[in-house]
Amino acid sequence: MESKWARIRRDPIGTAKRAWEKLVVGRRRYGKKGDYDAARYWHDRFEKSGRSLLGAGDEGMSQTDNERDYEIARQTFLKLVESNDIDFAFGRTLEVGCGTGFYTRQIVDLGARELVAYDITDVLFPELQAELPLVEFRKADITETQVDGTFDRAVMIDVLEHVVNDDRFVRALQNVASALKPEAPFVVGPLAAQRVHGRDMYYLKFRVIDDALAALPEWKVAEQTTFRDGELLVLRRG
Repeated sequence: MESKWARIRRDPIGTAKRAWEKLVVGRRRYGKKGDYDAARYWHDRFEKSGRSLLGAGDEGMSQTDNERDYEIARQTFLKLVESNDIDFAFGRTLEVGCGTGFYTRQIVDLGARELVAYDITDVLFPELQAELPLVEFRKADITETQVDGTFDRAVMIDVLEHVVNDDRFVRALQNVASALKPEAPFVVGPLAAQRVHGRDMYYLKFRVIDDALAALPEWKVAEQTTFRDGELLVLRRG
């Protein structure tokens, strides 16, 4: 996979343009004090990129490199699910942040028949619904909306790092947890083992495992594994 510095050397002008658009223009368009307009940001991003992984992935990487990165993430997710005996064919599953539907497809392939998928924007819902007719798609901001219903498990991947406001971060986790049965596993990540300073942006804040556990004091880490820039966790109560 091409490194960040290799991309800069290969395309310095394009890299500079993307950085200007992301860090200056984007901040002015979407940023607000202590937060950003996440609904508008993700609507515009998915409307631009469609089902391409460039929409949910790294816009500075090629489609090929994003596909490779997501394949590694997919394999990690599947291994973690298997090692924890999480059976998607049983009961109801909640997914938060379905985006382009990447993990939604994995969950369906694992046998889910009662799957509810939330996202902050519905711009891709018509295409996703046509592909995955058994899935119930719901538009809502999980930091503001309590989940309707009770579920046997939840999956929330590549979401929390985009919840930059601390109070919203806590509410997002608690809103998911409150919809889960007492014995339900909660697959969530990436979360870093320790805090790294200087990497956050207006739409991105790298969260650590202790942040999540502080928001959910009744929950413990059942298992964790290396995933993207952090760890993918299975949380369970008790």
